[in-house]
Amino acid sequence: MKSLLLIYSILISSFIFAQPGLQGIFVEPYYVTSKEDQKSLNAGGVLEDGSVTYRIFVDLEPGYRFQAAYGSPDHALEISSTSYFYNHNHSGNTHPNVIPERDLARNVTLLDSWVTAGAATENHLGIPRKYDFLAQDAHLRFQSGYMANTVKLGDADTSPLTFPLTQCDGLARAALIPATTIYNMDSVGWALSSVTRAKRLYVDNGAWACMGKGSVGADSTSGNHVLIAQITTAGELSYKLNIMIGTPEGKSIQYVYANPQDREVLHPALTGNFVWRAEGRQEKGRKGKKTKTK
Repeated sequence: MKSLLLIYSILISSFIFAQPGLQGIFVEPYYVTSKEDQKSLNAGGVLEDGSVTYRIFVDLEPGYRFQAAYGSPDHALEISSTSYFYNHNHSGNTHPNVIPERDLARNVTLLDSWVTAGAATENHLGIPRKYDFLAQDAHLRFQSGYMANTVKLGDADTSPLTFPLTQCDGLARAALIPATTIYNMDSVGWALSSVTRAKRLYVDNGAWACMGKGSVGADSTSGNHVLIAQITTAGELSYKLNIMIGTPEGKSIQYVYANPQDREVLHPALTGNFVWRAEGRQEKGRKGKKTKTK
């Protein structure tokens, strides 16, 4: 198996610019597709060679809650790629709460692109794979030949991608799953529905949210990572986010990536880009190297 080269190109480090409540944005490469996964072409849609599934988490302090990701005329929200988003054409949806659990084990349904307020399936919260110490859910068994890829970067690599999803699947079954409310976002249907091919989700007057108090991560007493989006693409992932979070006192704070208005708070970690590249595949003639976060 070819080794994969991890190239970070985050514009501003989320940890350096941590603010009260919002620690930053954590982007995790969740899965790297293989040739075996691509044999689902007729059943699941076009899964491009070299596709990577990225999960975007809001990293909150314990006690804080994710309430909304929003775009406005003053600072539009955007998630984009240099290649197409992958949308499963049979079982995919704009948010995972409504994808039936029985479909999740079907070929590569789990790699569908969507937005969320914490859920990764109709019965699971999303949790970073590197913090997932549970075995695969006994109710979720992948179809033979799919979702079995692992990636090894080096002898000392401890990335979750070196382990199969059967050992850490980034899913935590929960009795209560936060509902995702999508408000005034026709673009989400255009970019993330099961029958579309798009490279950008753009919102300048809408939001996706968890109504009421908001949602917390499966690890809410420690890291409190709340999953807000999953994007599968063969290209470079870029994001510009505006986030509203709830405080332990019941108030709300609105963080923006640029041009703050009224009571909004600037948080530079809300914009950045991220990419994995297969060495020798996407940059032919160039020997790969690891670039550190600036």
